[in-house]
Amino acid sequence: MRGLGAFQRDMTSIVYAGGQQLWPDAALIRGVSSELVQAGNLHTYVTAESQLSTFPNVTRVKAERIQPNRFAPNSRVYTDVTLSDAAAAQFRSAGSACRVVYLKD
Repeated sequence: MRGLGAFQRDMTSIVYAGGQQLWPDAALIRGVSSELVQAGNLHTYVTAESQLSTFPNVTRVKAERIQPNRFAPNSRVYTDVTLSDAAAAQFRSAGSACRVVYLKD
């Protein structure tokens, strides 16, 4: 993910597209404890483009906007992102078993 501005690190993060949760796939994590999802290392953060070279098969997309967690919609802590339709299509092309790497620039 690129272009996130004042994006904050968090134990969990959700990627949305078209108002729906795109990642992590809600159907795939249904019934899985949140502790296991967090420990599953589903996402990470980097602060330099050069750090992306450590990840194989990178599909780069730019977030349309950042937003607070859905459980605290009025918060000023932005932990989730929304993708445009085009970026969501690129994101989906990476496959369902992916790890999100946020580039905080």
